[in-house]
Amino acid sequence: MPLFTTHAIVTRTLNYGESDKILTFFTRDFGKLKGIAKGARRSKKRFQNVLGLFSHLRLIFFDREGMGLVRAESGDLLNAFPNIREDLKKIYYGSYYLELANEMTGEREANPEAFDLLLSFLVDLDAADTEEERLRMFEIRMLSLFGYRPHLIRCGLCRRGWEEMREAPSVFFSLEKGTLVCGRCSRNGERLIPLSVGTARLIDQVSQMELAKLHRLKFTPQALSESREILPRFITHQLGKELKSLKVLREIKR
Repeated sequence: MPLFTTHAIVTRTLNYGESDKILTFFTRDFGKLKGIAKGARRSKKRFQNVLGLFSHLRLIFFDREGMGLVRAESGDLLNAFPNIREDLKKIYYGSYYLELANEMTGEREANPEAFDLLLSFLVDLDAADTEEERLRMFEIRMLSLFGYRPHLIRCGLCRRGWEEMREAPSVFFSLEKGTLVCGRCSRNGERLIPLSVGTARLIDQVSQMELAKLHRLKFTPQALSESREILPRFITHQLGKELKSLKVLREIKR
């Protein structure tokens, strides 16, 4: 049975039997993996304090013909994110990051950029205060990485660009088309959400900017309000369901 090593983040964990754990890992080299850690709840050498939710580790696992559950053999803890674990609001934010990553990727579909994005946002969450604009940035980047990037540089119907729409009283976002719709074309669409050109520009910037430079961008109150209205609904539309952690975050906001 082949032995593999990769960086992994624990995104789900479930006790199984008397001593085992069933886990979901988001890995850099293999994408999402589901696995079993035999004796993990009794082990004092191989898995001590390694397999908690959010943990970033160097995972060693066995895999037989790329099918079914992998078998976690051991792991070296790289970051436990202790500040996330000790702050309820950070737990909610982090849980949303994990669930969104889990739902947007298929099993065994490697996406190193998505792994790096998740790890970067967990590091930031552990080190800094919770900021809602970080949630919106994470959503934008995840949508882009998995091919769902909103098209916001021109109207998806008449193809007019930002400059031509700047003087328009309003523009809209179409959930079905994933694109901007100008006021002139809005009567032709349904499920349109009002959106300012400035917010459209900002979302487009976030989707393309280098990850290390994202902290330079700031959301105005209007941009935060509009993106909060658009992005979670667009994600729900694409996934065909609302994420559980998103419901919790909405309740906190209320």
